[in-house]
Amino acid sequence: MSSKINFGIIGAGVIARESHIPAIKKLPEAELVAICRRNKEKANELAREWQVKEVYYDYRELVKSKNIDAVIVATPNVYHKENTVAAAKEGKHVLCEKPMATNLKDAKKMIRACRENKVKLQVGFNQRFFNHIKIVKRLIEENVIGEVKAFNTTYREGWDLYPVESDYRNHADLSGGACLIDLGIHKIDLVRYLLGDIKEICAEVKHSAMPAKLDDNAWVLCNLNNGITGCVSSDRFSPAVDGSFSIFGTEGMIYFNAEIYSPFGPVPLSVYTKKPSEKIPDFVREFFYPQYVGSKPEKSWINITPSNQNPYQKQIEDFCQSILKNKEPSVTGEDGLKALEIVLAAYKSAKERKWVQLPLKEDIVSLPNFEEIR
Repeated sequence: MSSKINFGIIGAGVIARESHIPAIKKLPEAELVAICRRNKEKANELAREWQVKEVYYDYRELVKSKNIDAVIVATPNVYHKENTVAAAKEGKHVLCEKPMATNLKDAKKMIRACRENKVKLQVGFNQRFFNHIKIVKRLIEENVIGEVKAFNTTYREGWDLYPVESDYRNHADLSGGACLIDLGIHKIDLVRYLLGDIKEICAEVKHSAMPAKLDDNAWVLCNLNNGITGCVSSDRFSPAVDGSFSIFGTEGMIYFNAEIYSPFGPVPLSVYTKKPSEKIPDFVREFFYPQYVGSKPEKSWINITPSNQNPYQKQIEDFCQSILKNKEPSVTGEDGLKALEIVLAAYKSAKERKWVQLPLKEDIVSLPNFEEIR
């Protein structure tokens, strides 16, 4: 294989145009050679805008192209399985948008197809790739806040905040749900990445305001295998975005926001530690600005503002390196499966009004009946 990965994109809608395509164009190790969209007029328009050589209107034709090494799957959620399996059978590596599927049966088929055909499968949890998220992980690993005991995280975003070209998110048969499977799943993945696997959950999942009768108000209480307890919440009615995350330890606290500014989080990351100055790592001390000469970075908040690099660009770069160096992607199919499983467990918990243990025994879980849950 050459030193450059040639990409095809299946599902050239808003997320492809605004995020994936610009990211690929900035990477020396990536080249966009093909796009696929059923709407011929919009597919051709996008190809002209970005100088894409190959245009397809059927994904089964795109994956047969000899000029493509890997595909990005950015179609409505229900189609992820068929797109991924078809690409894997043609020997194409797959970066699949989250959620990787709408049920565990499909997700397992995706993992199996990629494994059997010896291709990489990465799931698009782009929030892992923010620079400050890497710092948070290091803060925890280097015991800056002591033993972590609890967390609280949310992802809130109104259903009408961003322009869309398709309303598939408003249809359960295409999306699998709303706030939890689309937004909350990002935070569920970060919980697993930063803190560990979830053992059991208890959830309240409601429809409150959005026009479509889907989940738009969710709270998921979580117990982790390592004893940490916390809550993941999400909604699709808040008029401004909130993606905050708080982590509480025996010797400190961490507050961060994944991608947006708010008056409650004017910096992307803040850490408080009661450790003495000499025990605070240098990578934290370098962000400390004293209020007076001689003051030390102890028993005070330290605000951390690393460079704001595009997480989609870093995500695709990581995917390319996993192919070029034949190593495991940073976010695997199994990661996508486990995050989806927690979402489905929350739907199950809301319906049955009880704690649900993980792993789930069933592969398919339907949404709650929101006419009954108020």
